[in-house]
Amino acid sequence: MAAFNTEFARHPDRFRNGRSWPRTIIMIVIAVAALVAFVYRAINFGELQDQAVEATGSVRFVAGQRIGLLVSPILLVLVAAACVFAAIRWGRVWSMVGTGTRLRRRHRRGMFSGRRLFDDMVLRLKTGDPSTFTPLPTQPCFVDVDLEFWTADADRVGFAKDMLLEETNNQDVAFAEPIAFEGASYDALKAAIAQGFDERAAPPVAPGPGPVAPGTSAPTGPTS
Repeated sequence: MAAFNTEFARHPDRFRNGRSWPRTIIMIVIAVAALVAFVYRAINFGELQDQAVEATGSVRFVAGQRIGLLVSPILLVLVAAACVFAAIRWGRVWSMVGTGTRLRRRHRRGMFSGRRLFDDMVLRLKTGDPSTFTPLPTQPCFVDVDLEFWTADADRVGFAKDMLLEETNNQDVAFAEPIAFEGASYDALKAAIAQGFDERAAPPVAPGPGPVAPGTSAPTGPTS
């Protein structure tokens, strides 16, 4: 959601917004292809018009040929413009400062209950235990709490971002600080993302003491 970009931008020491050249290039290539097709149709409009007039077949086919001749130039221009806009607006991605690992949005859920739910959800998220805030409620028609989960998988870290919409027409927006999930909490969050947050997630699993070497026994507590 675009509103969350503002919250990422509040923390330049942690998050960086940079251009994704692969994504940008793909959008530009599509825009150029649409413009080339537009120019071709413009140059050969007379010939294409004759072909549409002489087209034979079903009424639907003939009508499609003639309507397509008129509509396609407009659609091609719109596609080119949309791709250029997308390259400018969505050609940038968020990444972690220091490592450069890209942040990817993994899940978004809209909820309804206002400030009470917002504050309660923030407290549950801060535990780092997905079992405390799952299952998430199904998204209603009207939303005033927005929750997103992002991960930087190579860094084994995830983030929860909670947003509250208040006042008339949801004009007053409040954000919680990005809540980090690291280590065992990250693993539990990733498992919950895979499940879709529609059922109770498993709690984080603390790392154990590791395997016991051959010929030795596991340590035991003091005996009386």
